[in-house]
Amino acid sequence: MWRFSARHTSFGILRPSFRILHSEFHISSRSGLAAPKVTHCGGQALVESCLVIALICLILAGLFQLSQLYSAREITAYACARGARAKTVGFNDFMVMKSVLVGTIPNAGKMTFPETAGGPLTQMAMERGRIPLYLGAEWHMLDGILQYEDWETINWNYTDANSLLFQFSVSQNLPLRYFSSFFKAFYSADAFPINTELQLDNHAALYLEP
Repeated sequence: MWRFSARHTSFGILRPSFRILHSEFHISSRSGLAAPKVTHCGGQALVESCLVIALICLILAGLFQLSQLYSAREITAYACARGARAKTVGFNDFMVMKSVLVGTIPNAGKMTFPETAGGPLTQMAMERGRIPLYLGAEWHMLDGILQYEDWETINWNYTDANSLLFQFSVSQNLPLRYFSSFFKAFYSADAFPINTELQLDNHAALYLEP
């Protein structure tokens, strides 16, 4: 420690003086305190975090694609019911085909005609106005009313129309467009086959002439 003091001289001038009371400097590497340990875990934690995040993204992408496949199967079942009903009440195959295609619009991908801009709400409004026209149109008018990019992947079939138990089926090779690169860890193909079948009593055979 340092102490400052002043004293008078014969000339009346204050003369400062400094005295060292105590000064101790001690540096020892063998003190009892534990020295901090320097670790290099930052890079390891970053790699582990990246691996965990990638795994979580993979699982979430797979669950999202599975939910899409489940919804697509329900839509195909709905289209199958529409087609079977159209046939059992006496409609011809052309009308049955249109009923099936309209029922599978949510699985049909992007609308290619007419081209719309404005998002799903604009497309929905367009579909509401054109679906009745499509169902009532002749063959040569269909392409000028509605077109979808995945309608060609949809197939339908039925058993003997004169039997009392009518069986109808709709199938589709649904393209996998959402997180396809992630989903290839679970399924390697680019499309997923969906098939639904339905059996109904054939009412048309009771009141229509064969």
